[in-house]
Amino acid sequence: MRNTMAAGLAAMIAMYFLGGMSARHEIFPWPQLSALRKMVGGEKAAAPSRYTFDDKGRLTGDESKTPVTCPIQTDRTAVLLILGQSNAANDGGQRYRSNYGARVVNVFEKRCFIAASPLLGSTDTKGEYWTLLGNNLIASGQNDSVILAALAYSGSEVARWATGGDLNPVLVDTMKQLQDAGYRITGVLWVQGEKDLVIGTTAEAYQEHFMSMVDTLRQHGVQAPVYISIASKCLEPSNGGFKEHIP
Repeated sequence: MRNTMAAGLAAMIAMYFLGGMSARHEIFPWPQLSALRKMVGGEKAAAPSRYTFDDKGRLTGDESKTPVTCPIQTDRTAVLLILGQSNAANDGGQRYRSNYGARVVNVFEKRCFIAASPLLGSTDTKGEYWTLLGNNLIASGQNDSVILAALAYSGSEVARWATGGDLNPVLVDTMKQLQDAGYRITGVLWVQGEKDLVIGTTAEAYQEHFMSMVDTLRQHGVQAPVYISIASKCLEPSNGGFKEHIP
């Protein structure tokens, strides 16, 4: 009896480890059993995402958002237009939410939502630091309310934002929507450049494209200062970058 139980236990342990190794390395019999299960039970449908995107991967909808009445701009309201690539988009490691309710909002297509990561209008669905900035501006007493208009595309080079680039019309449309909603942009926040370092854009070409983007802002009535972020880390090899850190 004991010998039978021991043999059975040994067989079960062997089957357990065989199953684990088979699944881990995709070797017999795991792939065959997996295919048989799908054939008999059918493919399980993926759960619907809470997010929706446009054809360029820009986040246009999030079921978790809290819509609010758009605040009226005063001389103590910051209206921030956020431009650039992934470090300006929803690609951060930490998510934030407004500490002040409807005093920090994300405006998108003339609608306002309590600001919370990820922000509508930019690509990706992870964290961002603009909501934290809004919290800090109010906490410091500098502003009574903050309106975040996010428009950042992961991996975008500066030429795409210049006149003739595919993102320039989106920029124009965003400015018009803000103006139609009664908002005057008070600051433009630019976080971009890693992609251009990787592809070897010259300083002269970068300046030309960047100033073309600024000219677009000015031609459409945006006289706010453009704040340029200085990045200290560029893309790693998995994103087309370099093995060594290049400031």
